[in-house]
Amino acid sequence: MKFLFDILPQPLREAFATLPMDRVYEIRLRAGALPVVCICGRNFVVDKVRATRTDIDTIIHKASNYSIYAVNEQIKQGFITIHGGVRIGLCGEVVSENGTISTIKNVSSLNIRIPHQVRGCSYPAIPYIFAPERPLKTLIISPPGAGKTTFLRDIAWQVGDKYNLLNTLVLDERGEIAASHLGENQLDIGGADVYTGCTKSYGFDNGIRSMRPDVIVTDEIATKSDIEMVRLAARSGVCIFASVHASGIDEIRLKPNFIDIITERVFDRYVVLAVKDSAGTVMGVYDANLKLLAM
Repeated sequence: MKFLFDILPQPLREAFATLPMDRVYEIRLRAGALPVVCICGRNFVVDKVRATRTDIDTIIHKASNYSIYAVNEQIKQGFITIHGGVRIGLCGEVVSENGTISTIKNVSSLNIRIPHQVRGCSYPAIPYIFAPERPLKTLIISPPGAGKTTFLRDIAWQVGDKYNLLNTLVLDERGEIAASHLGENQLDIGGADVYTGCTKSYGFDNGIRSMRPDVIVTDEIATKSDIEMVRLAARSGVCIFASVHASGIDEIRLKPNFIDIITERVFDRYVVLAVKDSAGTVMGVYDANLKLLAM
């Protein structure tokens, strides 16, 4: 994680030097407060140093390569993604112009999310989501911090390993799945094509027309537009692997816009993850009718 330590001020680098970085999922910094790190789903306070506003400003400037303007499109969405797929969430004063968010300034806290390659974390679900000829359309249901991006990354690799003649397209809107940097994936997703930083609308529309994928792996779907793109792609014969923030099946039933996905049986399988000691812990696999297949 050299690229992460490169953006940290010296006091924070020294304070985090002894952390087990292979198991650190998040580092949360608040101006004037002690840092909090998430290690395998559990939070711990680092009492060696307090983060300052200067520390936070320094991290933002280094993460943007000293050009805030260059990353402002990301900042407007509340994050900056750096080399290696590290995503820095920002919290501060949201600036709007004519009803449109133009930037976030006076940032007071950061949440640094660190991706991990956990090969095989999707194994428990594989017998239920991989058919002999091709994979099954699957929605990954996960609360924050349960490893859905790690799970999707492993799924992309598993698809390429088992169905090596299928064309896989990864829509990596936030740059976390493949962590592509200057056209080179920093994390192993197998032999997949990757769109980085694109909207779901662009990725599905242009991706299907130009790349002819058999399988699309995409991160969180949330908006009505996202869901419509998934429905259209599924009707075109493309197998979709996507994720959504939710605690379980019952919460999915209550989410706006998801009732159509359920009643139309857009997905063949639903995989529920939970926050445990390891990323991508499978708590249940359900069929298209939301009937439990495995726990």
